Amino acid sequence: MHEPRHPLPLTGAPLDMAALRAVLAGPVAASLPEAAGQRIAAGRAALERALAGGQPIYGTTTGVGAMKRTEHHGEALRDFNAGLALAHQVAVGEEMPPGLSRLVLALRLNTVAGGRVGVTPGFSAFLAQMLNHDLLPVLHARGSVGCGDLGQMGEVAAVMAGHGMAVLKGETMPAAEALARAGLAPYAMQPREGLAAVAVNAFGLARTAAAVIRAADAMRQAMAQSLTTAAAWGLDRAVWQAARQSLIPGEAALADWLLAATEGTAWPRRDSVHDALSGRFLVQIFAASLGAAVEAARSVQLHSAQVDDNPVILDGRVVASGASLLSDLSLRLATLQLAMAQLARNVLNRCLMLTGGQLPGLAVNLVPPGIIGTGYGPLMKLAQEQSVRITLAAQPAAPLNLPLAAGLEDEALLIPLAAERLDQQALALEWLLAIEALLAVQALDQRGLAPGRIAALQTAIVRRHFAPFTEDRPVSAPLSALRADLCAARGQLFAAAPFLPLDEEMALPSDPPQREGSFPARAGNTIASPDPVQ
Repeated sequence: MHEPRHPLPLTGAPLDMAALRAVLAGPVAASLPEAAGQRIAAGRAALERALAGGQPIYGTTTGVGAMKRTEHHGEALRDFNAGLALAHQVAVGEEMPPGLSRLVLALRLNTVAGGRVGVTPGFSAFLAQMLNHDLLPVLHARGSVGCGDLGQMGEVAAVMAGHGMAVLKGETMPAAEALARAGLAPYAMQPREGLAAVAVNAFGLARTAAAVIRAADAMRQAMAQSLTTAAAWGLDRAVWQAARQSLIPGEAALADWLLAATEGTAWPRRDSVHDALSGRFLVQIFAASLGAAVEAARSVQLHSAQVDDNPVILDGRVVASGASLLSDLSLRLATLQLAMAQLARNVLNRCLMLTGGQLPGLAVNLVPPGIIGTGYGPLMKLAQEQSVRITLAAQPAAPLNLPLAAGLEDEALLIPLAAERLDQQALALEWLLAIEALLAVQALDQRGLAPGRIAALQTAIVRRHFAPFTEDRPVSAPLSALRADLCAARGQLFAAAPFLPLDEEMALPSDPPQREGSFPARAGNTIASPDPVQ
């Protein structure tokens, strides 16, 4: 019985977040519409006219990089193209997950579908067959400075030609064997196709898409969990009422969401006129962080259709292009990395407030009165390390000067490295959120408060792994399980307090699926009075 495959028409238009998530998640049924096939054929015809007219074409009749003045003619054209693919198979290091390799193929095929690359219909058909057989090249993390992910795309091209390693139906094997099992002969690169296979940013874009998705999911989890932490802390919700008047994009909507999602929730009485900044700044931090994630995601979507080849077909002519510098994406990615660092610092500081003994009703390290124990103080070391990891990974790589190829290739943005750092940030944030979830539930329990919607769900997840504190116990294994469970339960967390239209635009998981009108009723325009101060 065949597993269901997500339909994936590749038209050359931008892929939305739902499509990107689907490709990362599992096998797809890729298709090229007839119009795309016609564009590909027309683009190839334009390239062949230029070849017949004797036009020098970079990477087709000439070498590449520092060898661009080397010319190739006749049968040497095919030999050069075949060798070009193999020469760039230089990536090493960590093996990438199959979903990322699948997305690399889909992104390359989608930009080919625009008809501006100059490849043959056979090239696009072969990529589509690889996708539909779920025959995926084994790709590795190291080997690209961006502006063309030559090392990893060289691995793609090598597998097309029957070299290197591939994954077929979950089994890793030599590419030649995988092709044979799928009923495919190794692909013979035609003039122009060697460079078209290797000199694109599909790997870096796929890594970025996956990292942005992971970061956005973690940010949205942090937003959902903040409701439980706010109740456990007893934050002054009048601050959110004030934020409804904000002119800054996203802040008024965040304030509305916080008020609506905590409406009717049991809340501690207060004994101070205002809270620590990490509590008062929730609206500002979440609005900016989620805004950065949305902007990065929008850039990814646009680049999923951006033809970043050089040369390209323009009005029937073959011309040089500078589109391989994904400067917009690089800047959006760097902003998101910084947003992750700001959010992580905020989560850490809220954890420190819950355990520091400064909040009335909450004991130091959340050790209940009468219990002998150290409690959750040592866990703050782990939390602090995650925050530092996230901050260090926010260091931008793009400003580095990296001239190569005898000075001809003197711009690079290291987008794959930036995406790797963003993924590391998201992982560290997941650990930090597991710690916060545990502390908030323990704090609520210590206060004796009935949990609200999100808090009840969060409590159920936490209590599968951690009983209410009665004595010191090992934490590593249950915390690891808690992190995994919280990630798996994101659909339930998001559905319990949806934030539309963000959740829809980012195609965030929702269980059950969200519907229009499912947002909790908006709180009134005013709050009768601030949360009472004792």
